[in-house]
Amino acid sequence: MNELFGLLFSVALVNNLVLTNLVGLDMQIAASQRMNEAWLVGLATIYCLAICLPAIYLFDHLIIIPLSLQYLDLLFYVMLIILVVYSSQQLMHRLPLRIQKQIDTLIPVILINPILLAVALLYQEQNFSFFRLMLYGISTGIGFLFLLLVLTCLRERIENNNVPKPFRYLPILLIALGIFSMGLMGLAGLK
Repeated sequence: MNELFGLLFSVALVNNLVLTNLVGLDMQIAASQRMNEAWLVGLATIYCLAICLPAIYLFDHLIIIPLSLQYLDLLFYVMLIILVVYSSQQLMHRLPLRIQKQIDTLIPVILINPILLAVALLYQEQNFSFFRLMLYGISTGIGFLFLLLVLTCLRERIENNNVPKPFRYLPILLIALGIFSMGLMGLAGLK
């Protein structure tokens, strides 16, 4: 149990993909405009990671590895992510109309989200089991949501305070993100 909690904590905070590898930083900055947008993008990312990673794992172990098609894995992963996201969009059309409209606006954002592909490619290096891969994906999504909410709150604070003109908006946001990243990386030595 401690090992699972350690993996969740480590992936979500200390080894956050956005902070350590700069994967999805553009998505973070674009989606941190309003709090409700940030929640929607973050939850949609967690949902897509929870749906796409089992499909990628099964596709990897049933087709790619037995047929020795490792050189085509990137192409297969992109196609599989598109297929899973669009099919889940079709299933969501049974929901109320207001929620459908929000989901329809999120689909292009989710499809270009590099977190989905990064987790699929990083899983190959880690050689995770199915359960650990699911936990890794969900904790990556939680870390993405956490950082997205932090950036949204930070952006609101910056807009409400008197920041010097050269540092307004993106420069001060990136400086604060760098300081936040160093603070979280300081937790890496804790046991």
